[in-house]
Amino acid sequence: MLRLLCLLAFASLLHAEDELAHISWPKPVCDFPKGDNVTFTSNGYVVKFRIPDDPDLQSTGGSGGPIVEITLNDSKSSWKTTFTEQSVGERLLENFKGRPQIEIWGRGGGGYWSRGLYRYISGEYRCVRIDDFEEQPRHNNQNAPTTEMPDARQGKGDQQEDKLHFIETRLPDTK
Repeated sequence: MLRLLCLLAFASLLHAEDELAHISWPKPVCDFPKGDNVTFTSNGYVVKFRIPDDPDLQSTGGSGGPIVEITLNDSKSSWKTTFTEQSVGERLLENFKGRPQIEIWGRGGGGYWSRGLYRYISGEYRCVRIDDFEEQPRHNNQNAPTTEMPDARQGKGDQQEDKLHFIETRLPDTK
């Protein structure tokens, strides 16, 4: 019986990942403005974006981008949340279950980039999907969909192409 339950759980995970790959990316609302400390309002939310003051937190960034702190405050209620993540570009997306979704980009080096979809789930923002891209099509994906990063803080010396070529969609590792 236990083996059957494990098999069903594994099959449902594979099915969820397959479905996730075929769901279109949520519609963008706006790119985050340029700068290391900005506040803007969109769709009834006040969004604050900043590089944290804590030097220990700042030092954990690396080539994938700096650690950033994002705070969302619903201007119609007292709902507010703050989270930190490594990022080189951000975009506010359409709502999911009443809260904005957030697109966060990371750089993997060697022309590889990842786009994470963050949703407010169980009291916190969590990454629910990762799409991997490359600057030059090397995986026989010349006809694959393409996308562009938000026009944000890509970093000095970045030579990113205008279009990034899709490689795959995957679920984030759970901790």
